[in-house]
Amino acid sequence: MEDFKLILYILAIVAYFIYTAWRKAFNTPDDDGRPPAPQERSPQERQAPRPIPTAQTQPRQQRPSAPATSFEDILREMQSKMERANEQNRAPVEKPKPVLQPVLQPTAREQKPPRALSLENPEQARLYNQQRKERIAAADALYEAKKQERIAVPNVYAQLLHNPQSVRQAFILSEIFNRKQY
Repeated sequence: MEDFKLILYILAIVAYFIYTAWRKAFNTPDDDGRPPAPQERSPQERQAPRPIPTAQTQPRQQRPSAPATSFEDILREMQSKMERANEQNRAPVEKPKPVLQPVLQPTAREQKPPRALSLENPEQARLYNQQRKERIAAADALYEAKKQERIAVPNVYAQLLHNPQSVRQAFILSEIFNRKQY
């Protein structure tokens, strides 16, 4: 049923387009370019058959005529006018006397970057750097000491597992570490 409705809608649309094309084909436009309204035509015009427009009966549309002069003629005329205007504008011009200017020494246009200046007093800057170096050295020494402590302390559980005298504790630890997941 839905397919039938869809086909019916498509046929209606096609019929509408055919109707509008047919109506446009038989309506002749007025001078304005619009099709004549039905009330503007006389009853005789409505009933009289319209002749089919042919090349002989159809009025020719006027095309824009070609210019009487060619582009080259217009160009020559404009150039001659420009030459006459230039000749009239030319007046005898006195040559100015050359003015001697002193020769300037070449200078470098590059700017050297300014030297970085510290806003701190030199004594404070030295003191700050010295304290900073001391803090870095203390941190390095602390790191090395902790590293030595880690190496010196053996793992207690590893000793229990490898010691034959503590087999019972080793067995318990192995059961804890190898716990079965149910």
